[in-house]
Amino acid sequence: MKKLNLSVVIALLALSMAAIGCNKVSEEVVLAKVNRSNITTADLKKQMEELSPQMQLAVTTDPKARKEFLEDLIGIEVVLQEAKRQGLDKDAEYKKKQDALKKELERRIQEEAKNELFNTLLKKELLGKIKPPTDEEVKEYYTKNRAEIKKATGKDMTQKQAEEKGLKNYIYQKKQRDAYLEYANGLKAKAKITMDEKALETAVAALSQAPASTLQLQQPTVVPAAKEEKKDEKKKEEKSK
Repeated sequence: MKKLNLSVVIALLALSMAAIGCNKVSEEVVLAKVNRSNITTADLKKQMEELSPQMQLAVTTDPKARKEFLEDLIGIEVVLQEAKRQGLDKDAEYKKKQDALKKELERRIQEEAKNELFNTLLKKELLGKIKPPTDEEVKEYYTKNRAEIKKATGKDMTQKQAEEKGLKNYIYQKKQRDAYLEYANGLKAKAKITMDEKALETAVAALSQAPASTLQLQQPTVVPAAKEEKKDEKKKEEKSK
């Protein structure tokens, strides 16, 4: 098989995925009927996203590979239909796992939503107000914290060397962090907050205890008795000499 240039592969892949498109109408096109279920362009696109770039390229450029991929989707569908026919989707253990999976997915969605909301407000309140450090600010920080920089890096650096190691970016991130803390502390001051330190201590203690199954105790090395006897005999011989 002739080797493909990576840039060509990426370009072809981008074009082929664009051809599948995000158009709602095109995604509803039925590619295959399996009893009472349909396999649509949307199903094809979803499954293709799980493939490696090489496999995606093969499916989008080779008619034979494309048909084989659809055959695989049909195979998956008939197996799923058979599982349902046998009532496995009503199995207690299966339903228990599905409920746990749903809860985990809901938790992840809620966390993502919180992150998005958090970042949206910070962008609104702080974006544009925090400027990158000026040359004077960098010089001042370096002068005041030269000893700390030396302690952190293990060597005494000039300002130029420190900047090459990312000092400006570090100061900028610190300014962002300080601005966030100031903003959050201002909100805390207006909020009614209660803390249960005893409950916190109990929770941390419980979380810090590793399950017994994860503990790996190193067994002491036991030397067989025969080897110990030989060692003793060798020592006696050496002494007699």
